[in-house]
Amino acid sequence: MKSDQQRLKEILSSPHRSAEDEQWLRSYLESTDATELREQAADIFQENLQLGSRLPQDTSRRMWEKIQQRVDARKTPVLRHYRKYRWLAAAVLVLAAIAYPLLRKQQSKPMAAVTSTIKPGGNKAVLTLADGSKVTLTDTGSQVIKTGTMAIQQNQGELQYESPGNEANAFNELTTPRGGMFQVSFPDGSRAWLNAASSLKYPLNFKDNRTVILNGQAYFEIAPNAKQPFIVKVGEMEVRVLGTSFDIMAYNDEQVVNTTLIEGAVKVLQGGTSAILQPGQQSTLNPATGKMDVQAANLENVLAWRNGKFELENTDLPTFLRQLARWYDIEIAIEAPANEVAVKKFGGQIGRDMDLQDVLKILDLYGVECKLENRKLTVFSVHS
Repeated sequence: MKSDQQRLKEILSSPHRSAEDEQWLRSYLESTDATELREQAADIFQENLQLGSRLPQDTSRRMWEKIQQRVDARKTPVLRHYRKYRWLAAAVLVLAAIAYPLLRKQQSKPMAAVTSTIKPGGNKAVLTLADGSKVTLTDTGSQVIKTGTMAIQQNQGELQYESPGNEANAFNELTTPRGGMFQVSFPDGSRAWLNAASSLKYPLNFKDNRTVILNGQAYFEIAPNAKQPFIVKVGEMEVRVLGTSFDIMAYNDEQVVNTTLIEGAVKVLQGGTSAILQPGQQSTLNPATGKMDVQAANLENVLAWRNGKFELENTDLPTFLRQLARWYDIEIAIEAPANEVAVKKFGGQIGRDMDLQDVLKILDLYGVECKLENRKLTVFSVHS
C-alpha cells in the first residue's frame, strides 16, 4: 500500500489529476498543516530545475491558475473566506512559495535582483547576569551557567531556573535580538517565550517577588499561586495574574500595547484605568493617551508567532513589514505612496521558517514590488 507521502508526490508530479486524486488531496489538506505538501513540492521542483526542465505544461497551468486565484482574491481585504476550503488556501500558499520561481520564467516581468539568501530567525539570545556579565545563547547550546549560588541550565532554545537565588534584589535579563526568540522556565514553574527584538528582566528570588519587566513581545504560562500574583510591567502598564496563560505585544515601534488572555484571568492596569480580561479577550492600550479598549481576540493571529507562523488576518502592509524586519533582521524603506501602503491588507498564513526571498515572492503576488539589497528591503510600489 502506498504511503500518504508517496501518493502526494505522485499527484504533484503527474501531468493529469483525476477526480479521485483531487478528492484525496482535498481530504489530505484538510487534516494537515501542509508541511508535507511543501516539502514534496520543493523536492519535485528542485528535481526539474536540476534537470534543466520544466514541469509538464498541464501541471504548470493548473498551478498557475490557482496562484492567479490567490492574486485575484487580493482585491478583497480579507482572504478568510477560503477558510471553509482550507485545502485550497493551503495549496495556494504553498504553490505561491514553491512554484513561483519556476513559473515566473514563463512571465515577461523580471524579478527584482536580490542578494544572498536571508534565512529566517531562530533560537538565540543574550543573558545578562546579576553581576553585569553577558552570556550568548544559541540554538545548539547546552551548558550550565553559574551565577552566585545558582546554576542555570541551558538546553538549546530554553533556559531553566530550577531553584530560587538567595539574593533578594538580584535580577537577570534575557534579550532576544532581531531574528531571535527564546524560552525561559522560572523556579516556580512559570514559563515565558520571547519573540524577536524583546527583553525580559526578572528576579532570581521568586519567593518574595514575581514581578518581571517586559519590552517587546512574550507569551506567558504562569504557575498558580493564590498568595502571590505574577506581575508583568510594560512601561507604566501592569498585568497582574494568579495563574493563567496570556500574550503581551509591546514593541516600541507599535502604537498600542496588546494584552491577550488565553486561559484564566488577568487584570490590566494603567494609571487610573484598569480592565479584567476573560479568556479570548484582548485589551488594547494607547500609551500616549492612556485609553484602553477591550475586545474579542483572534487567538490564532495572536499566537501565530509562537506556533511558527505569520498570521496575516486582515494585516496591513506596514504591520507585516515590521514583523519581517524583526524576524529577518532587515531594514525597511518605503518609497511607495503612503496612501497605497496604508490600505494594502493581507489574509492567509505563511510559515516563519521560509527564507526571506520566498516571502518576497508572495509579496510580489500581492502586488507589492520591492527590492532587497544586502539587508535593506525597499518597497517601490503597491498595486491593488
